[in-house]
Parts: sequence; structure tokens; C-alpha cells
Amino acid sequence: MQKSSGFTLIELMVALFVLVIMVTIAIPSFQSVISGSQLEESRDSLRSAIRYAKSEAIALNRIVSVCPSSDGASCGDKSNWPDGWLVVTDSNQTGSVSIDDVLRVFEGPDSGDVTVTDDGSLNYIRFRPDGLAENLSGSSRLFGFCDPDDNTAPKSLVVATTTGAVSTGTEAQADCP
Repeated sequence: MQKSSGFTLIELMVALFVLVIMVTIAIPSFQSVISGSQLEESRDSLRSAIRYAKSEAIALNRIVSVCPSSDGASCGDKSNWPDGWLVVTDSNQTGSVSIDDVLRVFEGPDSGDVTVTDDGSLNYIRFRPDGLAENLSGSSRLFGFCDPDDNTAPKSLVVATTTGAVSTGTEAQADCP
């Protein structure tokens, strides 16, 4: 009698059933990984914008500001931080940003994937030519990066007063809704 090689229909169905169960278990945890990555990417984008502004202020020997922007061309107010950021040279000394030159545009996160919060008191971050922050008086400023679906822990960013140093904050500092 000749032995046949291959799989029977029942063996293939069992293997397919096991594969479906494994995929069903893996998808939710994979979603958590994707959400965490999106939060970190958004946090790191704002961190890069702030560090870039500080270094350009020193390099250009000019005042450089980071401001929220909903259109990528003009500065908005504190409610526009979730939309994106501009790094601009700024000669205005009256308490608002006057765009001389746009140095770089940073895209905001996809609002369906990441919610950006802030402590509600900051329309811009301005660096002097010596690299010190001009408008960060009082306590440190906080930005939170939150997952609207709560698939992963929130991330936060702390901007120190005077120096404008940027550091990673705690989950509680993110102040997610």
C-alpha cells in the first residue's frame, strides 16, 4: 500500500481555526502598541520643535518662537496646540508673535488618534538669542498626549521655565480627559 503525503481537510481546518484564534488574541494588543507609538511620535514632534527653536535662536542670534498653528502659515492661540506647530523668527516685543520668517512647520497629530492637552496658559514659547525662554515665568508648562480610545497610557512633555529645557513627564501630568 502506498502512503500518501499531504494534509487532510480536517487537519487544514484545525490549523486554520488555531490561526484565527491567535490573530483574534493578537489584534487588541497590537492596537495598544500602535497607539503608544502614535503618542510618542506626537510628543517627540513637539519636543523637536521646541529644541529646534532654541538652537536656531542661538545660531541665528535672533528671537525665535514656537507657536501653535492650525494652517501651517500663521500662529494661532493656545487652543491650536493640537493642530501643529510653527517655528518662526520673531521680532515682535509686544507679547504676541510676529512672523518674520517661517523656519519650519511641524504637522500636528491626527486628531482621531491623539488628543493634545496643555495647561491652557501658553500661546507661544519664545527663545532669546542666548537660548533662554522669555515667556515661561512661574511654573513649568505641561503638554499631554492622550489616546482618545484609552488603548495605552498617556504621555506628557514638560517645558521648564527660563531655560526652556524639555523633558518627559509622568502619566498624571498628561491630564487627559
